[in-house]
Amino acid sequence: MEYITCFITGFAVLVFELASFRLLAPYFGVSSYVTGSIINTILLALSIGYVLGGYAADKYKSARLPYLVILGSTFYLFLIYAVYPQILQSLSFRSVILGSSTAILSMFFLPMILLAFIPPYFIKLLAHENHVGKAAGGIFSLSTIGSIIGGIVTTFLFIPHLGSRTTFFITVILLLVISVAGLWRFTKFSPLLLLLFIPFKFVSANHSDFLYSTESEYNIIMVTEAHGQRFLRLNKLWGHHSKSLNPDTKLSGDYYDQFLIAQLFTNAKTTLILGNAAGTSMMQTRHFFDTRVDGVEIDPVITKVGKDFFGLVIDDKIKIYHEDARTYLIKNQEKYDVIYVDIFAGSAYVPFHVATVEFFELVKAALSENGVMAINLHTYPPGAEIKEYILNTIATVFPYSFLSQHLLYSFINATNLQQLRALLNKRKIPLSLGPIASITLQKMRKVEVNSTEKIFTDDYAPVESMTYAFLRKLRILGIDRGIPLTQTP
Repeated sequence: MEYITCFITGFAVLVFELASFRLLAPYFGVSSYVTGSIINTILLALSIGYVLGGYAADKYKSARLPYLVILGSTFYLFLIYAVYPQILQSLSFRSVILGSSTAILSMFFLPMILLAFIPPYFIKLLAHENHVGKAAGGIFSLSTIGSIIGGIVTTFLFIPHLGSRTTFFITVILLLVISVAGLWRFTKFSPLLLLLFIPFKFVSANHSDFLYSTESEYNIIMVTEAHGQRFLRLNKLWGHHSKSLNPDTKLSGDYYDQFLIAQLFTNAKTTLILGNAAGTSMMQTRHFFDTRVDGVEIDPVITKVGKDFFGLVIDDKIKIYHEDARTYLIKNQEKYDVIYVDIFAGSAYVPFHVATVEFFELVKAALSENGVMAINLHTYPPGAEIKEYILNTIATVFPYSFLSQHLLYSFINATNLQQLRALLNKRKIPLSLGPIASITLQKMRKVEVNSTEKIFTDDYAPVESMTYAFLRKLRILGIDRGIPLTQTP
């Protein structure tokens, strides 16, 4: 029984650790700050639990005590299960570091201490003279194997197919069952404890304001609706990653429309979209231009959401690849006339490896001889340090880059504003795109490299800390309290 208990507690520790990343993501994002807060808090709790378990093992000889400890952690976790959305919401307006650290401390610090209490206590109970090493090896081996199984099951089964909330509930039930089974040897009334926790299964996570929500291997996915338009949101309610189109004009009234102007700068036969999301730009491009469109979207569940909620239709000139944008470019042998870059991991956070010189060199290598790249910079406010770094990084690779409103257009060939204006004057522009093209040209300015030291590379790319810095400034100004960073109602 003791060995099975250690297996289960080891299993639970890894499940809760991995699930906590998903639980915190909608409120604090998926930056390294959140990752560090979770891992360090769990490790500290485990170290404290091991010490307490060893101390108690020397002082007490009760075989009932470890199961009471597990039962105590179970009670606490059931309470957290009932209220964690409210806890996270109340902390979400704090800084990422303070908010995520406080959240993980309040939710999992005490239960992890109690679960780590178990292995050293059982070692003392099971150890006989000259067999301490054997008992210690067996206990820690089974606990570690339990953690490995917990990691595998959570990563490949629980999170993608059941979601983080159900994963949380199932694991707490598992702990409850093992604690009741252990206490049954001492009191036959212990199974009645199971009845106390039945109501918790019916506690709602309060997601009724979502048109649709689910979880995948990569994201917490939400579809919301306001003023007749639908929005795809990932991992956090600030900002959006796709937006439904006006059924008559096929325009979004958002920065997606500006991507289409890149098509006017070249006779595009092939277009690549890095960060396809639910297909807003893909559908617009196919509607207005006769170009084949390849989309790269790491999450296949998002593509399904695009088909179910955003009208994404795949035809013979559309292909979607489900993989990381950078790995796609590394393997890619095709040349594209236009490449859109619109990659975010929720809120304003960009994965660092798609913001470096090395990444944009791969983009450049994938462009045809008259190619154009358009990248979304909508999230970054004027004066943000990260915006300066990104502009310098791109201009280092693409010397002929021009910023207009929310997008940066980068050209393979040498060009200037006069040539771009002359080029558009010769083009037959779809009527509804005329005003967008006119405003884009009016606001265009060439981007120069201000400092060769202010660029992102694979070796040095503090994207997350710079993103946090401007988000913190917005919080101080009170700009983003519940208001999306992009233009959403």
